[in-house]
Amino acid sequence: MTPGVDPTAYAPQSVPPPGETLKETLEVLGIPQADLARRTGLSTKHINQVIQGTAALSPDTALLLERATGVPAGLWNAREAAWRTQLAREEEEKALAEQVDWLDNFPLRELVSRNVLPDASKSVQNLRRLLDFFAVATPDVAQNLRLGYQAAFRRSTVLSRNEYATATWLRLAERQARERDCEPYDRAGLTALLPRLRALTLQEQGTWSTELPLLCARVGVAVVYVPALTKTNISGATRWLTSEKVMVALSDRFKKDDQFWFTFFHELAHVVLHGKRLTFMDDNDNLSPTKSHEDSSEDEANDFAAEVLIPAQYAAAYRKLAATRYLSLAAIENFARTIGIAPGIVVGRLQHDKVLPWTHGNNLKRTVQLG
Repeated sequence: MTPGVDPTAYAPQSVPPPGETLKETLEVLGIPQADLARRTGLSTKHINQVIQGTAALSPDTALLLERATGVPAGLWNAREAAWRTQLAREEEEKALAEQVDWLDNFPLRELVSRNVLPDASKSVQNLRRLLDFFAVATPDVAQNLRLGYQAAFRRSTVLSRNEYATATWLRLAERQARERDCEPYDRAGLTALLPRLRALTLQEQGTWSTELPLLCARVGVAVVYVPALTKTNISGATRWLTSEKVMVALSDRFKKDDQFWFTFFHELAHVVLHGKRLTFMDDNDNLSPTKSHEDSSEDEANDFAAEVLIPAQYAAAYRKLAATRYLSLAAIENFARTIGIAPGIVVGRLQHDKVLPWTHGNNLKRTVQLG
């Protein structure tokens, strides 16, 4: 690729039609069109149509021209292909110019900040870049593909609420995850890794943000952090990229460690417990341990996350803590230290269980900032 050249920006090429090259070649060789027709066995009309560009220069014709002119067939084929490609690009340019309104659906300025687009202009060049970003041919294909994928999303209400911004966030996550090197998926290995992952909640973000993806990559889980986009309600997503590699994408929508870690283990539950053909998109409704869901997989994921964070062996101690009449922050910190987990996570659990008001204990939570 030439440095400084944008491969997605279309600029008309100066590729001459193969007929023009054939006409010049005949003039140099001093061969009239009628004589070329006799040498090749083609009609004079067909030779003239090739020269005028109204007939394609086929591979069979290229071989005949090679014998009659000495110019290799490969050159004639290359000229024909370059010419037809140029014509196709010009037609595509016209078609895309009528579809630039599709860009109105997307958070263009945020795509600029994520280095997907160079600017927020409503242009054919940006439309082409966005199609390349989603790896689709046209906006119509993208729409049909989205509808086809919808059946694989277990949280389709999220998509229907903010479908374009959500699709953009998911694509950002998927592209990042596909670039991450991972060992083949190992369910037993992931299960064995859970205590070590849980212990990371005690670490500062500068440590866990590096360790978490590295540890998970060893068992086939590509963990990626994708800051939330405006108008998306997504906390996390799980999607199998191959039968041996699964993406777990996490956003910073809630900005606090209790929500972040609950989301993470909720997504791991989808990996461990649920089907490889499904994509799970999770928002605040899914991540409520106190709410029953129509989709049992969400309740299962919530139970899994709650159990990992505060295991059953500490259930009695937690109930005792929750029953404390005058619950102090010091008591919460002491309990968290005893069970080896970040105190903000205990605060979040107590708030969900309505033991603490949402306004209390938040200073024990740590801020999560991705990107």
